Amino acid sequence: MKIFKNKKLALCFIISAVIFAGLAAPSCGKSVAPTSGNVSNYGYILTDGNDIYYTKIVEDEQGDFYSNIYKYNTKNGSEVLIAENEADSMYDLNAYLSLDGGYLYFLPNFLHKSVKEVSDNIYRVKPDGKNTKPEPLFEENINVSFMHVSNGTIFYYDDAESAIYKMKTDGTRRQLICEAFISGIAVGKDKIYYSEFELLMAVGVNGGEPEEIFDFEDFDIYIEYLVLDGDYLFYLDDNQSTLGRIKVNGTENRTLYTYDYIEHFNISGGTLYFIVDEYGSTGNYAVLSIVPGSRSPRVIVSDKEDLGEISPLAIWGGTVYFIGFPSSETIMDSDEVWFTVDISGDEIKPFQPLNV
Repeated sequence: MKIFKNKKLALCFIISAVIFAGLAAPSCGKSVAPTSGNVSNYGYILTDGNDIYYTKIVEDEQGDFYSNIYKYNTKNGSEVLIAENEADSMYDLNAYLSLDGGYLYFLPNFLHKSVKEVSDNIYRVKPDGKNTKPEPLFEENINVSFMHVSNGTIFYYDDAESAIYKMKTDGTRRQLICEAFISGIAVGKDKIYYSEFELLMAVGVNGGEPEEIFDFEDFDIYIEYLVLDGDYLFYLDDNQSTLGRIKVNGTENRTLYTYDYIEHFNISGGTLYFIVDEYGSTGNYAVLSIVPGSRSPRVIVSDKEDLGEISPLAIWGGTVYFIGFPSSETIMDSDEVWFTVDISGDEIKPFQPLNV
């Protein structure tokens, strides 16, 4: 997860409705959080049983933008407004959507298009549609650029203080975990893993002295994105050209794939899914997958699809979700469209973009 790097993301998209069937049973108040891979892709979509939570950017008659969260039910086709926020622009999205204890938590107006990716607070709202005004957890604004919610606890990174904190989901019992200049971060059961310049570090979820796991100085690598999957940490370097994997104890470090430019990556079932630019015969974006240990990747979305710039990459229940920017006019009458495709690489399906 990119936290403080002074680079602008090449994302300029609008989140739209995503339809997905055959999901697990509803949470009934339990914790439902994105996987580490989906968190690394900003957690813009959350699934819970038949319900899909997603951000929708709307514009009123006065030209004001609102970054709203809707709940779409795949069984009956109903759509309910859950949260309504005024936004500065059509690029301010709500990120890191998570359910816990009967509330939906999120970072409002996540400025993914700016140099500094931060939200000014952590918000929560009851996902029943009765009161659509979310409440902030902090009385005074903060600068939060990462959040992970699990079983009544919120872990977050304060960009201004360069520090990891934890607290209860009601905003109480706030505790400093450690101070660090973090670029990539992944929260596990007992430890929080993060990258700080050329170092891969770990600290206990209850704090303590951080420990060095691996020093990438000899590899000339700074880790920018970090994803935890089982006993392995998958990473993408700050040049966004090298994907690698290392055990959480610092052993078995190896490069899995290199390319000129890798936009985003995700993990599902131990398989690595990632987006590359200038791929194949036509030189367009493509989505590939590779099983660690294999020699060549598998094409999930071909560059010949001409979907333009693709990003980010969410995976829920065997379905890959991504944003495409078709260069030609589409039946959606928009250049920013959510697409889904099965992890096997079957038919690509577009969905209605927002603001149409």
